[in-house]
Amino acid sequence: MNINAAASTQMPNPKMVKATTEHNPPDEAEKPLIDKKVRLAIEKLQAPAITGLTMDDLDAVEAFIDTSPLGAGYVGLYSRIDSFRFTILWAKESRAADALKEIDAIYSDFKADLHSKWPQLAAKPFGYTVADNGQLQVTAPPNVLTDYEKDMLNILLNKRKDLQSLTFNHAKAVVELVELDKKQFECKVTLDLNNFHKMIDYGLLFKRSALELTSTDSWLDQLRKKARQEPIERTQGLHIEA
Repeated sequence: MNINAAASTQMPNPKMVKATTEHNPPDEAEKPLIDKKVRLAIEKLQAPAITGLTMDDLDAVEAFIDTSPLGAGYVGLYSRIDSFRFTILWAKESRAADALKEIDAIYSDFKADLHSKWPQLAAKPFGYTVADNGQLQVTAPPNVLTDYEKDMLNILLNKRKDLQSLTFNHAKAVVELVELDKKQFECKVTLDLNNFHKMIDYGLLFKRSALELTSTDSWLDQLRKKARQEPIERTQGLHIEA
């Protein structure tokens, strides 16, 4: 028997092997893959202690479960997603509440100083809010303050740099909370630094001692009223169910 002839009939042509491989990729390559960021977030959610996740991470995992063919295998993570969302909001809410108490004390000191120097002006009903540039703005019912009195109060308010900076930081924290708490606010109300001064009055909040979110005239209560929403049942913190 001719060995060379036998070998040629048994060994496939290398070019044919390559072509076959190229046209018939392994099945594994056709399987859908999980985005690296989503995979990392899922691993953190599956860990005994959940840490290092952001709202964007949680949104990405939830979207993956809702839309991906592989999502069905992770539906058990819904409860952990909701739980960690609550944790993130609660932490930010608590920091904002602590800041509000500090602002209240500073504003009380401002009012006391105003009363000792300009008692007639201090006796008039007014409050204040904050503009998108961080400047404090006096608020008052119509025809209560003259233009001169408004200008004077605006100057005096903004001279208190601690009051100005803390109020502006609190306003930014409130805007962030509204943006993050999509389940409560999305498609219901828009709040940003451009319209904040039209929505929330700190003077009213402090006058009514409405530091708790469940209080009448708290920033949350004012926001709902300005947005003309239907009354909704209040539960702990920002988490209000219809």
